[in-house]
Amino acid sequence: MLGVEGLTVRYGAHTALEDATVRFAPGSFSAVIGPNGAGKSTLLKTVVGLSAPAAGRVTFGPGMGAQSDVAYVPQQQTLDWGFPVTVWDVAMMGRTGRVGWLRWPGRGDRAQVADALRQTGVYELRGRHIGALSGGQRQRVLLARMLARDARVLLLDEPLTGVDAATQEQLMELLRAQADAGRAVVMVTHDLEQASRWCDHLVLVNRRVIADGTPAEVYTPRNIEATFSSSHLGHTHAEA
Repeated sequence: MLGVEGLTVRYGAHTALEDATVRFAPGSFSAVIGPNGAGKSTLLKTVVGLSAPAAGRVTFGPGMGAQSDVAYVPQQQTLDWGFPVTVWDVAMMGRTGRVGWLRWPGRGDRAQVADALRQTGVYELRGRHIGALSGGQRQRVLLARMLARDARVLLLDEPLTGVDAATQEQLMELLRAQADAGRAVVMVTHDLEQASRWCDHLVLVNRRVIADGTPAEVYTPRNIEATFSSSHLGHTHAEA
């Protein structure tokens, strides 16, 4: 459903990702794991077209494309939570790729958004300004926007950051259900425990893809050392 082949991404003289090859299958729940600056966020940004590869390519299944079949949830801190919109408005933004900018959302679009808000537990907050929400509520709204898009590939960058343990469990249950429904779910995370509990496919990244497979295949002392050793990162950079 989604793959990257020989992907290299550079920001000036800094190589964020080098010769990365990995595939994400329908029905899989994948975790991309690695230290800060390892290229995890860059991988997602390149898939959705926010970063341009210096080499390699992103591939999709037949008839698929990033604009119509991919939903992306960025890190919370990269968004402007002071923007004057409501929870409903944010979730409706997920329908833009389906209805287009020039067509007014119809009854079916409104029903899709309402269902997404109910699934994520924020329907009762639909009229509230996003700036008034807690971190966990904001993450739920971003997930609702993602679900409203009804995409076949779901990409999430650090969705567990800033939310409490109970909310984390609920979010992981929701994402697992999306994978079980046949979507490819890809989550960037630092949480090895949650990834091993919920995900069937792990990708360890430290500028390169260190390991790729099931938790049992990937979680070895050698792979963990190669992923989190600072010697593989070179100079320290903020996550791109």
